[in-house]
Amino acid sequence: MEPRNGLFLIITDDGELISTLMHIESRGMQVRVWYPVTRSYNSELNEVLEACSLKKDSEEIIRGDPTKRSFYDQFGDFDPICVILSLKDKEQHENVREIVLEELPEAKILSLMLGPPEATPRMFDNDRELVLTWAELLERPVSAELRHIQAAHHVKAIRDILDPADRIALLLQPDPDPDGLASALALRTLLGRNRISTPIVSFGRVTRPENIAMMRLLDLEVTTIKPEELASFDRVALLDTQPPHFGNIVLPRVDVVIDHHPVTTSYQVGYRDVRPSYGATSTILTEYLHSAASTFGQRLATALLYGIKADTLLLNREVIDADLDAFISLYPIINYNLLRRIEKPEIPLRFAPVLASALKSLAHEDGILVTCLGNVEREDLIPQVADFLLQFEDVEWVVCAGVFEDNVVMSVRNVGYVKSAGDVIKRIVSGWGFGGGHRTMGKMIIPLPVWKAKFGNMTVHNIRDCILKLFVEEVA
Repeated sequence: MEPRNGLFLIITDDGELISTLMHIESRGMQVRVWYPVTRSYNSELNEVLEACSLKKDSEEIIRGDPTKRSFYDQFGDFDPICVILSLKDKEQHENVREIVLEELPEAKILSLMLGPPEATPRMFDNDRELVLTWAELLERPVSAELRHIQAAHHVKAIRDILDPADRIALLLQPDPDPDGLASALALRTLLGRNRISTPIVSFGRVTRPENIAMMRLLDLEVTTIKPEELASFDRVALLDTQPPHFGNIVLPRVDVVIDHHPVTTSYQVGYRDVRPSYGATSTILTEYLHSAASTFGQRLATALLYGIKADTLLLNREVIDADLDAFISLYPIINYNLLRRIEKPEIPLRFAPVLASALKSLAHEDGILVTCLGNVEREDLIPQVADFLLQFEDVEWVVCAGVFEDNVVMSVRNVGYVKSAGDVIKRIVSGWGFGGGHRTMGKMIIPLPVWKAKFGNMTVHNIRDCILKLFVEEVA
């Protein structure tokens, strides 16, 4: 089942609270506000609406009486629902709270109470209610609390789908990266499974030196399988990828997708949680684990933190507050020695001639640097060279190409303040190749027959020059 629209239902007689909450990113959740409309509140309501750039007839403003059970009938089509409740009259607050618990049985409640923390402690009531005093709220941003509540809904939905299965495949993209590896380990931990019943699988082996070091040091195992072997599993969960990312490979089944790459919707799935604004899928899984009160061991915390670091270039690329919160929560738990050994693996000597070849075939125009490696034995050499070349002065774009198996594979990098790499790639390859990515990095794949028909010969210089022309036309 596809998740329905989520709802933040704010029931309060505090205008400042409404103004604060309306300016918080709702992350796909719709917002509805109830505020008492009486003579004494009318002038304050007008001020609140003006502060939030809303009108009285706006759909975000709802009418009715929250002390009546019929008031809640209008919210039946929303899932998940988070109710933010703060009423100055304690008796009225408790009355509304009891009705919400009964009439919206799946809803989570964030209650904001007056008084010092010791008088009204932060607590959960049957895993549904989080009580905060205003003093505690000042210590922890309300956006973090809302993410926490929203994550609890995701965890419940995912467990409902995956828990009944005997065998679950945690599928990653070919040649998985640290974010995917960490996310798979985290989901397996969340489900309380082991590597026998819930293996991490991929259609291609891990090749990059730092990723191999990560697997060895954190005792991670990725099993290489063929697409048809997925049919032997009861459930399949995709981490840090989506079905269209596999190109022409048709997946026999997909039950859960958790990813942070741009949304692709041309597939059916039991449950989808895709958040392109997040810097890493590891951030999403960290939120899941926190909401489920799971225990973070050093191994898992180290994997997740490295996943966030790797996909955000140490929080320097495309991060939001959720990534920072996850990073801060994980940092005190990690094994620093392991992290250093993962991040600085020895570079094999065979990389030297590859780099030398790349430097010899450089072409530079309008801030765009392009090179071609020719035939490569390992696909991971292409992005490694691209990362290295972006360090050169006056370079805003790097494209490193190589011929791997039956494709021309290109890794694209940019400095971040130019056009989105993912958007540029999609425009370039539209109709004759496939690829995509984030603002600062991406990947293009063009089958050899298509390349030959469109661009002619397969010499290193021709591949380089054709790519440079494509990018100059698109981004210069």
